[in-house]
Amino acid sequence: MAEIISSNKTIAKNTLFLYARMLFNLVVSLYTSRVILQVLGVEDLGVYQVVAGVVVLFGFLNSSLAGATSRFLAYELGNGDPERLRKTFSATLNVHILLAVLVFVVAQTVGIWLVCNYLVIPQPRMDAAIWVYEFSIFSLMLEIIQVPYNSTIIAHEKMNVFAYVGILDTVLKLVACFVVYFVFFDKLITYGFLIFFFALLIQSIYYFYCKHHFEECKFSFQREWSLMKPILVFSSWDVFASLSFTLKNQGINIFLNVFFGVIVNAACGFANTVYGAISGFAKNFSMSVRPAITKSFSSKDFNRFEELIISSGKFSFSLMLLLSTPFFFCADYILRLWLVTPPPYTAEFCKLQLLACVISVLFSPVIFGIMATGKNKRYSLFEGCLMLLVLLVAYILFKFGASPVAPFVFMVIVELAKSNYYVRLLRNDLKTFNWRRFYKEAVIPCFLMFALVMGGCFCCMELMPANNLLRFISISTLSTALVLITSLFIVCTKKERKKIMETIKAKVV
Repeated sequence: MAEIISSNKTIAKNTLFLYARMLFNLVVSLYTSRVILQVLGVEDLGVYQVVAGVVVLFGFLNSSLAGATSRFLAYELGNGDPERLRKTFSATLNVHILLAVLVFVVAQTVGIWLVCNYLVIPQPRMDAAIWVYEFSIFSLMLEIIQVPYNSTIIAHEKMNVFAYVGILDTVLKLVACFVVYFVFFDKLITYGFLIFFFALLIQSIYYFYCKHHFEECKFSFQREWSLMKPILVFSSWDVFASLSFTLKNQGINIFLNVFFGVIVNAACGFANTVYGAISGFAKNFSMSVRPAITKSFSSKDFNRFEELIISSGKFSFSLMLLLSTPFFFCADYILRLWLVTPPPYTAEFCKLQLLACVISVLFSPVIFGIMATGKNKRYSLFEGCLMLLVLLVAYILFKFGASPVAPFVFMVIVELAKSNYYVRLLRNDLKTFNWRRFYKEAVIPCFLMFALVMGGCFCCMELMPANNLLRFISISTLSTALVLITSLFIVCTKKERKKIMETIKAKVV
């Protein structure tokens, strides 16, 4: 019991650290974007963005490998075998070094050809673009090699370190902008070099911290195929799902451009920005709870495994609903405040993407559970094929004259259907998982809360038809009160409610 309480406190602290990191990074990044535009100018910033975009393409495999690395390190940590953990760390580092070398070879052949022959770069800035490209490649290689160290920190649930270094990284990027402002030679090349230099500094911090604090972080050439094979197999299935997701997003964006023009693309882009900012809060909590889910599975503490999936799903849903509700009812007003004249369909795109995310975060812990079992083949195949189906349906809908909003409505339906399928998938992979309990304690109470919050806010909207500041404040206040009340009396179990009340009394008294 004491161990569970300690674990819950760790998750809560980690969540707070990640929220603080996200808020700080969001504010500073917005300011950095403004400063770098002033310092480099539109043309040089455009050159940097397009060249860096090519480099990002070569790092595609890195995200899939990162997920596999986090899963296997957390699993071995929960297993409690130090020697096996050390070998697993070395195996993941070996794989990432090989990937970094592969990226370097491809980037210096195919990549350099793309930059020189395919990209539209002003001729006077071509030399600077090549320098930026090279610095970006080396920055990406450092980022790839850094993944096992990041994953080790996350697996040990040291989110405070992850948060502090993340904040330092953001501050250093702002420092780079100001340094570039005062130099007298080529500002674009200087900026590219500084980003690389600071990436090297961040990598060094992670390296020395892990080497000093974690016994397993000792590199050795790992030749045991039995260790490397499951990591590569797990990653390969994840690559298919990630690639399909990317194709779906970029494909719909292209279809919107072809059928409706750049204005609708702009609307979709702004909606993505809103979605990223709001969903980041729920995803930060997911990052803090995911290692605990994996470790509880590897230590065969299936009751704790189940409790984490249920409680984290409920918390994420409540938080996402709290942040999204004002957008559901006051999107036009909020967008006018931000953009003055938002493009058509921006509000509709925002609402539908946020609705899909509200559903998604409730079931995300179930996906973490599937990943913890290591049986991600069926999940990745189903997810990948479904994303490609969404892309196909979007094209058919547009071809028959449907609204730009139509595919996003379809995506909400798909999100609800596939999420319920994943519950069944976890039940098949893990017979001890009580899916009825998940629906009884998480899904049904959360959907009931959603209905009550939406109903209450809809009545408020009908009483205040003018889409203005007063309505925004009223909806925000009412939705916050409704989410808190329904979370406490409908979503929380009797045991959870008792703990919350005891905590409040202890703080007050």
